[in-house]
Amino acid sequence: MVARTTTSLWDRFAAFDPGLMRLTSATRAVLGTAATLAVLTALRAPETALVVGGFTAMTTSLAISDLHPRNQLITLGLGVPLSLASLSAGAALTPYPTAAGLIFLVVIHFAVQARRFGPRGLGLGIFAFMAFLLSQFTQARADRLPQLGASVVVAFAAVTAVWYCVGPITASEALRRLRHTFDVRLHDVLRDTAAMVATGQDVDTRSRSLQDRLDTLHASVLLIEDFLDERAADEDTEALLPHLSRVEVAAQRLAVLAVRAMRTPAARNDPAERTARQRLAQRIRALRHQPTVGTACAAERCAEGYEGGPANRPTGSAQVLDCFPAVDELAEALRVLGPRDRPAGRRTPPRKHASPTFGTLPHRDRDRDTDTESLKRGATRQAFQVTAASALAIAGGHLLSPHLWYWAVAAAWVVFIKNESTGEVLLQSLRRLAGTVLGVVFGYGLAALVGGDGPVLLVLLLLCMFGMFYTPSHAYWAVTFFITGTLGMLLALMDTFSTHVLLLRVQETALGVSCGILAAVLVLPTTVRRASDEELVGFLRVLDRLLRTVAAGSTNTEAPTSWVRAAHDLDQALESFRKACLPLTHPLTPQRRRRHHVRHLLELLEAGAYHARSLAAMAERLPAGHVPECATGLTAAAERAHQTVTHLVRVAGHGPGAASHMARPTAVRALSRLSEEQRVSRNWPAPEHRLLLHIDRLDTILTALVRALNPLASGPDRTTVVASERVDIPLPHGPAQAAAVSCVVLTDRCERA
Repeated sequence: MVARTTTSLWDRFAAFDPGLMRLTSATRAVLGTAATLAVLTALRAPETALVVGGFTAMTTSLAISDLHPRNQLITLGLGVPLSLASLSAGAALTPYPTAAGLIFLVVIHFAVQARRFGPRGLGLGIFAFMAFLLSQFTQARADRLPQLGASVVVAFAAVTAVWYCVGPITASEALRRLRHTFDVRLHDVLRDTAAMVATGQDVDTRSRSLQDRLDTLHASVLLIEDFLDERAADEDTEALLPHLSRVEVAAQRLAVLAVRAMRTPAARNDPAERTARQRLAQRIRALRHQPTVGTACAAERCAEGYEGGPANRPTGSAQVLDCFPAVDELAEALRVLGPRDRPAGRRTPPRKHASPTFGTLPHRDRDRDTDTESLKRGATRQAFQVTAASALAIAGGHLLSPHLWYWAVAAAWVVFIKNESTGEVLLQSLRRLAGTVLGVVFGYGLAALVGGDGPVLLVLLLLCMFGMFYTPSHAYWAVTFFITGTLGMLLALMDTFSTHVLLLRVQETALGVSCGILAAVLVLPTTVRRASDEELVGFLRVLDRLLRTVAAGSTNTEAPTSWVRAAHDLDQALESFRKACLPLTHPLTPQRRRRHHVRHLLELLEAGAYHARSLAAMAERLPAGHVPECATGLTAAAERAHQTVTHLVRVAGHGPGAASHMARPTAVRALSRLSEEQRVSRNWPAPEHRLLLHIDRLDTILTALVRALNPLASGPDRTTVVASERVDIPLPHGPAQAAAVSCVVLTDRCERA
């Protein structure tokens, strides 16, 4: 009983914290800081050296965001000389405040410029910024540089010892943890699906909960794929990617069919219907005990609920019976135990040596070059914004307090991290200010309650530090809350704690976020509309590449994992669009009509991403060089896609201002929208028919997206298009290419808007 409870509790931790990465980071930060302070105390270092060493140890966990342990070690090694150089420069310029402020701005500019190099550049920029800030915070002098430099080296050595000597985490262990998170979240999806099927009540409420479960499952898949991108790919990891994608697609399809079945008005008192639902729920529960790749198999539990086979399936409504093949499909995906079970006729070549077929690698390389250039431009633009905000914060901070002005600079710096548009900076600023105010109240209460008890204050400081790193990044107000609590405990330990200092902390933070907002508005501003439009265009480009990849891969020996990676790129593009639209979808957004419109766009894009993932999964199951047999259906789908292209070109001249005249759309979640799609006969079990179905659904979603972007234009006529309106575009040879052309035209329409 105790073992089962412990396992369940550990699974909850794994579901809440993918790969236990936040728990690991928080534990490392606390142990690294404690070890640093212990060593420096044993060496009888002065108070300034203790502060420098403790903050440096804490900064390492803040700056290193690489997923792979090897990459973490590289970033940690590069941080040592960079921190020493920045600390030395700050200490040498401390007697010259004006020069120190100017050099600080130069450091800030180049630290933000380093963000163009990805997570490692962001981390190294944080090292440089925090080291210079620390020299100003402690009023370090050049004569104390040997002591301070030794503190920095001790901090990095202690952190390295904690990371790689006390419970080291290897790459295989990190991947195993991430896969365990995937298993736990998949079990949560199956549990909620089975509960909804068994009860058949509160479908709307349960479908919203199920949608949240599917979102967390999808987030774990994206995290695993990001981790695999950081490490050298081998045969096993190459096979893991399509496996996880297939399991996720099968689980989402089962959820869609289950919601559709529960919303069908069936006779609840019909014994056959009740029996079918109970049997279906039993089958889904049995799937919860079937392992995914890399876990131990419990064959006797896997077989439970599957006795009798398809022949003994109960009778019931057609929608309920549709769920049984979906259960079988998910069970088949879960039984794939490794690379030996890959579909016949396909071979997975190494990633770097894949043949450059049309629509795959050339497009991907071109888009990556485009993304790199966009990242460089964004880093340069943000460098000027942060530099301007920091200059204002330095000037205003000195007016508020000549000794604590760096708090304003830190606030102005932080609100720009991983934020692009003015709306994102504003939202982050409000979170920062709210967390600071709450943290001041919390810190004052704790300090007053504890008094001057040093050991208790130190324990509370470490607990606040743990909460800072364990709190999810999307709850930034809570992160700031713990940061301010940590600062309050530190001030109490240094005997500088007072109400005036805490109020000054709030004032400096308010000044810093105000400078950040002002710089975001006046210096090379990027509006939320512009940022979201750019991300939408990027999503459509990736969708176009995915469709072309599938179309080209069905007639050659291209690796199926390239399709899965293209689908992964689409998911990343969708996440970027969702993040860019976050200021508009926030509950406190005053523009209600625009918020509903953006949520409607997200609903359409999420549904399109589901069909794109399913498209890649179905294409992966087709043998190499296979020619689909349903030629007539493919031709019809291509014609429908061509009519959509004709309509898109015809309405491309309409401007985005038309959206203000539309009625407020009813935004629903993607799961609800997918469950409302028309039921398809179960007489189409072949993968090529499923391929056709998903392409057709993608074409329908593209049409709905055109209407959402240009509500004044009527929808495309599927039956009649006059000759004068028809555009001279060659008819694509397949539905994937047809939908790709539709996507290209829609991209062009968004770019013009």
